[in-house]
Amino acid sequence: MAERYRGSCLDRVHRPANEELCALMADVLEHDTPASLQLIATVTPLLLAFFEGQVQAARVERASVDALVQQAFMTLHRRRADYDVNTPFRAWLIDTARDTLLEHLRSQPGAEVVAPAASTSLLNCHQALRAI
Repeated sequence: MAERYRGSCLDRVHRPANEELCALMADVLEHDTPASLQLIATVTPLLLAFFEGQVQAARVERASVDALVQQAFMTLHRRRADYDVNTPFRAWLIDTARDTLLEHLRSQPGAEVVAPAASTSLLNCHQALRAI
């Protein structure tokens, strides 16, 4: 699955703006199947870039990337009703990917993973900035 996206993971020409992603997610929330398919196609390169960064940091094996991307999509699907359209989609997506990564790391034998404090969440930072 990942091979066809790898060439475009960091291609800024095809990088959608947060506003586009938020609008797409709003359509997904209205149970729009074409929007769901478009979201998957649009977000896959972003998730691949995130998890390949974890490979480069030696946190995960390259062979785990596709499974992590799929797991992140399942988490995104499960949490879609919790998405606030006023929250930057990228921050929400990265929180989802980070949670998927932490879950994966904790499942590894001998893992001693400590989750970052909730205050370090990108979403919490955004909410704090909105309150100012």
